[in-house]
Amino acid sequence: MKIGCHVSIAGKIWQCFERAESVGAEVFQIFTQNQRQWKSVQYAGEDIEQFHQLRNQSIYRDVPIVSHASYLINLCAEDPEKLQRSRQAFVDELKRCDALGIDYLVIHPGSHGGKGEEWGIAKVAETLNWALSTYQPTVRILLETTAGQGNNLGYRFEQLQAMIQKTGQKEKVAVCVDTCHIFAAGYGLENEQAVDETLRIFDDILGLELLKVWHFNDSQKEKGSRRDRHAPIGEGLIGLDAFAYLMSHPKFKDHPAILEIPGGDQKFKENIALLKSVRK
Repeated sequence: MKIGCHVSIAGKIWQCFERAESVGAEVFQIFTQNQRQWKSVQYAGEDIEQFHQLRNQSIYRDVPIVSHASYLINLCAEDPEKLQRSRQAFVDELKRCDALGIDYLVIHPGSHGGKGEEWGIAKVAETLNWALSTYQPTVRILLETTAGQGNNLGYRFEQLQAMIQKTGQKEKVAVCVDTCHIFAAGYGLENEQAVDETLRIFDDILGLELLKVWHFNDSQKEKGSRRDRHAPIGEGLIGLDAFAYLMSHPKFKDHPAILEIPGGDQKFKENIALLKSVRK
């Protein structure tokens, strides 16, 4: 498995390559714009060209680059105005990713706002279908597993399976699994046996071929807490052994594993080195 982290695009978006290399990342994830602003960024042609040129000259030429969609986007917003704004922002994300040649766009399914899980699942699929009828992306959309806080959807594999099944172009949608999130949602990761059981459940419901990207985060909160609190690897309740096992798992030989842990670049560098050291 290729290990990396989320890196900043402050300054110029193409500076992400240098930042990723500086912490020893083999893969990385970015936001294509400020993740907490609705205003849509359009990149100048020279910035897009520089991004492609630097990628082709870097160690990241032949590995997937991952983007994470804005946190403001809610694919099943109950308010019609917010839903339309979310849908347009989502399509804008897809277009930016395609312009930059990004391989995967990770997005949270959203919150049903009290309308119920069945309603929310149907609305997520409706939004995916709307987006894919509005614009045909090259980037693959990855629905991210969640911890299940509040009314957030995506904390059960069955929910993600239902969303994808209701999507007309299922080949455009796959899954990103966040270890902290699924642990908080009640799936086991505390030892190799628990990891195998969780992978078996995922395979039975979705198929492991749909698992394209991992988010590697330990958990500050206990299994089943439904609380999303990331911790550095080995400093939470999941522990290092599960991550070491996954790093060398034959099913995920070339999969990106992205760290989203607290502690900044120094902690990223330490955790990347740690995970490289336990990879067989």
